[in-house]
Amino acid sequence: MLITFTGRKSGRVFTTPVRYVETDGVIRCFTSSENMWWRNLRGGAEVILRVRGKDLTYQATAIENNPQEVRKWLVYYLDLFPQDAAYHDIKLNADKTLLEKDLEAASRNAIVVQSSPRGKTSDDT
Repeated sequence: MLITFTGRKSGRVFTTPVRYVETDGVIRCFTSSENMWWRNLRGGAEVILRVRGKDLTYQATAIENNPQEVRKWLVYYLDLFPQDAAYHDIKLNADKTLLEKDLEAASRNAIVVQSSPRGKTSDDT
């Protein structure tokens, strides 16, 4: 997926590729708090998401400082894409489950960008 947004300070348009998950029409992607791009979405922002070759307008928000919510979606995401655990500094146990201490740290460091189609909020799901 590509997420296109406008910089709050610069007014420049940026496009960033990300892997995503979709549940009930809400699209979520993940990044590290160390990356800067997600900060443009604090408090909500209109974005264009290119999903499966189609550009659609969404309202996106960054979920930060909420380790429980981040953990919930990170576990869901990594269940679908376990190969991405390394991107979040999460090691796997011998049985391929997520190492708990790494998951806890990642839940404090990861940012969930949650996007809903315009006119629909994530609370409507």
